[in-house]
Amino acid sequence: MTFLQPFLLFGLPLALLPVLIHLLNRLRHRPQPWGAMQFLLAASRSSVDRARLRQFLILLFRVLAVLALVLFLARPLAGGWLGWAVSSAPDVIFLLVDRSASMEHFSGAVSKREELLRIMAESAQKFEETSHLILIDSALRQPQALLKAESLLEHPLTAATDAASDIPAMLQSALSWLLENQAGNAEIWIGSDMQSSNWQAEDDRWPSLTGKLRALPQTVKIRLLAANVNPTQSDASISLREQTREGLREAVFTLDINRSAENAAPLSVEQNLDGVSTELPLITQSLQQRWRRRVNLPSQNASGWGFFSTPPDANNRNNTAYFVYGQTRKPAALVLSSDPVAGPVLQIAAGNYQTDPPQLAALRSHWNTAPKARQAPTLLIWQKQLPEEKEAKDLETFASQGGGVLFLPPTDLKNARSVLRSQNPLAEAGGNHFHGIRWEAIERNPAFVSADSPKSAANDPFKIGRWDRTSGPLADTEEGISLPLELLNIRQRRRLTGLHSSNDGDKRTDASVFASFQDGSPLLVRTTAGQGAAWFLATLPRPDWSSLADGNVLIPLVQRLLQNSAFRQEKTISAIAGEPNPAIESTIWNPVVGRKNADFRWDAGIYQSKTSSKNAMSGESPTWLAVNRSPLEDIPGQLALEEIRPLFGDLPLSIHQEANEPNPPLQSEAWRLFLLGMLAFLLVEGCLTLPSPKPKPVTTHRPQNPMPAEY
Repeated sequence: MTFLQPFLLFGLPLALLPVLIHLLNRLRHRPQPWGAMQFLLAASRSSVDRARLRQFLILLFRVLAVLALVLFLARPLAGGWLGWAVSSAPDVIFLLVDRSASMEHFSGAVSKREELLRIMAESAQKFEETSHLILIDSALRQPQALLKAESLLEHPLTAATDAASDIPAMLQSALSWLLENQAGNAEIWIGSDMQSSNWQAEDDRWPSLTGKLRALPQTVKIRLLAANVNPTQSDASISLREQTREGLREAVFTLDINRSAENAAPLSVEQNLDGVSTELPLITQSLQQRWRRRVNLPSQNASGWGFFSTPPDANNRNNTAYFVYGQTRKPAALVLSSDPVAGPVLQIAAGNYQTDPPQLAALRSHWNTAPKARQAPTLLIWQKQLPEEKEAKDLETFASQGGGVLFLPPTDLKNARSVLRSQNPLAEAGGNHFHGIRWEAIERNPAFVSADSPKSAANDPFKIGRWDRTSGPLADTEEGISLPLELLNIRQRRRLTGLHSSNDGDKRTDASVFASFQDGSPLLVRTTAGQGAAWFLATLPRPDWSSLADGNVLIPLVQRLLQNSAFRQEKTISAIAGEPNPAIESTIWNPVVGRKNADFRWDAGIYQSKTSSKNAMSGESPTWLAVNRSPLEDIPGQLALEEIRPLFGDLPLSIHQEANEPNPPLQSEAWRLFLLGMLAFLLVEGCLTLPSPKPKPVTTHRPQNPMPAEY
């Protein structure tokens, strides 16, 4: 129970005042023994016991009346969500509002986000005069002071977005505010739909956060409002997983379609290209489906936009996937390698075979970091030690502008023979890293007895066990033909570490595995950087490393990366809502397709740069921007409530689960209850103090014929 006027609780000892008065009153009457009364006291002993019980009840109800009066004046709040044992109003209340795309599920007449805002506003309204209200939203994550709790409903930082929510980062913002402002006792109210990808329960930030909150001199309590009731309406979402360019006038889109209800009605997808819509029937009854769609573009020199959308349902925020396209750029590759065997093989694989005669890729031993040199290639194949700090920054700039980088393990020619003859890996682990990923030591395949063994033995751990057949550079062709990765013989490899979430300065990078060995070690990994991407391959096209030099896997892999990197360097930009992107932050973008008054930082849609009108007059194609919601919002699964408590450790935690009935009450002022209780106690005490009714007098009857006196 929380009290808005906690200082009045110091008056609780006044409840003992009736007891004190009773004891003082008894001192006024001192008993004096009198022999004539002994027989009378013995006769009325039973009535004395009843009188004592009556006096005790009168005293008890007087004490309870005074106690109820003091609690009434302290203005208590009671309820399931705000129901602590006894606590005072906190000095500061943090309102952590999740406004990610998944919060737009309708569980009735309003969305989960709107319902949580209503509940939090009504609850915080009781504390406006006693506590500081601080808003922390899931998109900006910057503390904002609120004067009125009612403003939470119409605040611009509580509107819906297409960005993902990061609950640990929001808690970190609250912790930083407490450290900077040195406030008193604090409470953190969290409103969330409990989506697992937003909470990141496996993240290593949780122990550090809870430890720092527990170490604060003031008390910090957590109150969680979980809107985790599944919507009754069915929901279908569509997202763009990959967009590639094939030829001059064809684009291939890989789309993921997720449905909440199996065996639902057939789903139709609307394809819109530059304002022209086409309805595409999609016959599927599965919950998850990956769909590839080939679209013919108007012209190789044209630029424009489009989207794929599904019909309205329980969440309209996940019904559209946007894309843009622009003028094609001539693909060109640059191979950086000093290896006399792997370098020429990569040079051939990265050649341009659409010209007559074909042109091999450029082969160099060092990279020219001048800006003009970065503009020439679209794909950079890096077969040497991972870059140092200066080169890494240049590569980051190259990739953020749409370029592609393929990293291959460096070779140590001095120790190559000793590695082949030895059963122990070469200790070359560690070194530089890029996007948090680095090479481990060289591992030799135990299935090969010697370097010239014709084939590997059975149960080869270096055999390729899994690869993405629907998207990426190893996907099947349109005819359903798969690349023969299972026929690759791998003699040596270098493991990749740092594949999961890792901190690279202030940036957070995630790696996607597109192929892996049978023992789970990755073969091909991708990390994103702005418009471009960085790829990591765990082996080399050398006879003493693998059979990649045969070309049936390496050439399609490199050629697809080459085409994709050329597409990413068109005069178009694709971005994810809520993720930092230096390529778009310095430009003014006007919404073209999407929601009214949309903000390119948080809202999905099609945008056009403000200077595009000048470009059109000069004959240049405009710059388009396609913003899609975060892929994290399409990951299904909710965090169970029993999984929440271990995250906060021994911090005080109160959980309120969303109810099925509309407008569930969370808490209310309980002073009326104590006022009524005080009146009831006084009424009972008054009834007990009423005098007992007087007994009726006993009448005696004289005999009719009294005896004579002389008798």
